[in-house]
Amino acid sequence: MKRLEYTGIKEQDKPFRLENGHDFRVQLNLLPPGRYITTVQKEYKKASHKQFQWLYNGVYKESLPALIDAGYDVVDVDDVDLFWKALFASKTVLNRETGELLTIPVSKREFLTIDHQAYVSNIRYHCAMYLNTVISEPDINWKQHQAEMQSLINKNNKAA
Repeated sequence: MKRLEYTGIKEQDKPFRLENGHDFRVQLNLLPPGRYITTVQKEYKKASHKQFQWLYNGVYKESLPALIDAGYDVVDVDDVDLFWKALFASKTVLNRETGELLTIPVSKREFLTIDHQAYVSNIRYHCAMYLNTVISEPDINWKQHQAEMQSLINKNNKAA
């Protein structure tokens, strides 16, 4: 039997609704007699390019000196990536934001947003607890800061 998958949406202060709910009910009515299990789970998007940028340019770069100071044989961001994947990938970890237990995929290409969140959270926690390093939060105003810096550079160039 083919598995039925339909997407539903739950908005604030509105009832749950299925996309193509009529088609879903038709498919249910075509099923042969028997007992069936219905499962509803939250849908997560794939981790975004910006999330991976922060992982490589923020989390990994900030944890590199801490790993070197702790005596680990890492020399660049690729080594740091391999180190953290060996420690947390394909293992069940706690997402400290939601309290969920998640199994982190081996390949970051398969990361959902929630997997990425748990992976980074565990790296940051490990750095804080065992490497005496605090990994900074991502800068949500980076575009504004970049524009301000470019404006200052342009102003200085015109003055010179």
